[in-house]
Amino acid sequence: MHPVKIAVPGPFHEPLVYLHHTAVAPGIRCRVPLGKREVVGVVVDSKISTREIDTSKLKSVKATLDEQPILPENILKLAGWMSRYYLHEFSSSFLLALPKLLRDGEPATLAAEKWLSLTIAGEALEPAQLKRSEKQQALLSFVQQQRRCSLKSAKEHGHDSAQVKALEKKNFIEVEAVSLHEPVAASGQLNEPSLRLNDDQQHALAHLNETGFQATLLEGVTGSGKTEVYLQAIERCLKQGRRALVLVPEIGLTPQTLRRFQNRFADEVISLHSGLSDNQRKNNWLKASLGQAAILIGTRSAILTPIPDLGLIVVDEEHDQSYKQQDTLRYQARDIALMRARNEGIPIILGTATPSLESLHHARNGHYSYLQLNQRAAGQSLPHVETVDMRKQDQRQGLSEKMLLRIKEHLGDGNQVLLFLNRRGYAPSWFCEDCGWIADCVYCDAHLTHHRHNNLNICHHCGFQQAPVRQCPNCHSHEVSAMGTGTERAEELLAECFAEVPIIRFDSNITSTRKKFEEQLKQTEVPGPAIIIGTQMLAKGHHFERVTLVGIWDIDTGLFSADLRARERMGQLLTQVAGRSGRGSKRGEVLIQTHYPDNPIFEPLLKHDYRQFAVELLEERQRTGLPPFGYLAVIRADSPYAERCEARLKEMAHYLIGLGTVRVLGPLPALMSRRAGKHRYMIIVQSDKRSTLHQALNPLHKHYPREAQQVSWHIDIDPADLA
Repeated sequence: MHPVKIAVPGPFHEPLVYLHHTAVAPGIRCRVPLGKREVVGVVVDSKISTREIDTSKLKSVKATLDEQPILPENILKLAGWMSRYYLHEFSSSFLLALPKLLRDGEPATLAAEKWLSLTIAGEALEPAQLKRSEKQQALLSFVQQQRRCSLKSAKEHGHDSAQVKALEKKNFIEVEAVSLHEPVAASGQLNEPSLRLNDDQQHALAHLNETGFQATLLEGVTGSGKTEVYLQAIERCLKQGRRALVLVPEIGLTPQTLRRFQNRFADEVISLHSGLSDNQRKNNWLKASLGQAAILIGTRSAILTPIPDLGLIVVDEEHDQSYKQQDTLRYQARDIALMRARNEGIPIILGTATPSLESLHHARNGHYSYLQLNQRAAGQSLPHVETVDMRKQDQRQGLSEKMLLRIKEHLGDGNQVLLFLNRRGYAPSWFCEDCGWIADCVYCDAHLTHHRHNNLNICHHCGFQQAPVRQCPNCHSHEVSAMGTGTERAEELLAECFAEVPIIRFDSNITSTRKKFEEQLKQTEVPGPAIIIGTQMLAKGHHFERVTLVGIWDIDTGLFSADLRARERMGQLLTQVAGRSGRGSKRGEVLIQTHYPDNPIFEPLLKHDYRQFAVELLEERQRTGLPPFGYLAVIRADSPYAERCEARLKEMAHYLIGLGTVRVLGPLPALMSRRAGKHRYMIIVQSDKRSTLHQALNPLHKHYPREAQQVSWHIDIDPADLA
């Protein structure tokens, strides 16, 4: 019997050892007993000496599920590093690398797909000879270019089953159901020609590494054509027979990006994100791992997907906080991408208009190559930006008279207007006009948000719902109503003011699925004036060519946050939202409504000088030893009992202070001190060295159970916020 180490789900900080009658290669899934149940785990090591352990107490593997490893050595190495670095349950990163159905033990086999190939007659025929059908000409030309392609790929490029059947009937193509397990070589062939690059773009492309590890920060103003640089860098990669991985922050960007890549490349382009079904995720993951796709576009967890012959990684909108997982294994996908590129010796591009302070610091220090695109791709001017002093304005539900006039002007010229309001729902509060009482969540330290469409007050933190009261429970007044403006109320107001103009709303209530999101995006392409209103999902890389006015409805709530990264995020958000304006042939305009127009945060941003804004923040961080000049971890604990929660963290703080190697702040209440019925406390741990921080924190798991006495706790390395 051979001992093997297996990563199994559970609160274990190292793999468990089992016995198997033969040696099992790392990366193979096994079904093993764990307590009274059986679970699926991943073999991580099989080179164990029986002299090191007492095999009489070990349980045996019930079954191996794969003949060959489905997680290759490079992914196992990366997942092992993640487990050690983020100080989480050992198995989390290994299981994160697998789609759900494979974690559950389903066979790692691809479902059969229909594939199209040319007949001898189809190879010899000129598409133009199909005079009666332009669609059949286009399909035949596509298959001739590909030589062989999946029906799914043909449909993604705009062809349909009717044309397939017609060409099959004419004996120009053959259709067969196949289940491929062999890799398909990347070609780099194009369906449409690349765009002409301006001088900045040409300089950037010329200085991007084609081989060998090199991290490059590609900083470009909004609309500068970063995506075209990615596309042409990927084209070079594919022509070398290598493959590419592109990370995007959210699934909202995936359909647009996927469509643009599929239109450009003849090679197979696939996606991985939470909007796919479990079966779609499994099949796309297997295609990527078997080398049947040339380009994988995905959200953060896609970084652990096996891709043979990987030659380039692109992280688009690298600053975006969506790359940081906020529960369970709290990893930062951008950092994992950098580690993967280093391990595999390949180039990585970090692209953004508003670099994170960490990336900008590394670029300025020479650790990253630093390339800049300082002009828009087609030479358009950056929009004019100004603040609107709300103290001097008449207003309707928070919309100033000046903003209303500008909206009317731009709509009158046949343009689109984009209004940014980062509050979904009808109103952020339900309150009493007589005594000031506000409806609060019974489980969280938060006000309930009023939603008019279903007449409910809802907590956006825990999901608690209740019907709005009609009589104040404090003073018994009947003068209770919605206070403030969310996207629902804004849509209602705009419909009153501009009755003839389409209002297109983007928030998680309207665009709850990928299909609904795409439907809203299609509405923005309809000719004529329109008002687009929504939350921060509008700020993330969307290209609205006919938007000439961007209005920021209310920015003040973000100006005074106590969070470490609040100012950085505010600057990024303002810059990104403003960048949606004037991307077409007409110059844009941006109006920012605020009661604090003299706040210093606005000065560099009004001049489109995000870089200067970020440099000033870096200087502040350096004075205080905060990231990227020092290293942080947050230990958070929650419990139904505040005193138990605080007592557990006091023990940890006492232990850490006793080490004398790290600085400790707390315990102190979290910024939201109660959520979902649990009290929340935290400790902030700071060090000048990453290794010192880990040495101090690593023993905590041995000394303190993760869950005991109704207190649960976790460590967040490199926290994205202090909430």
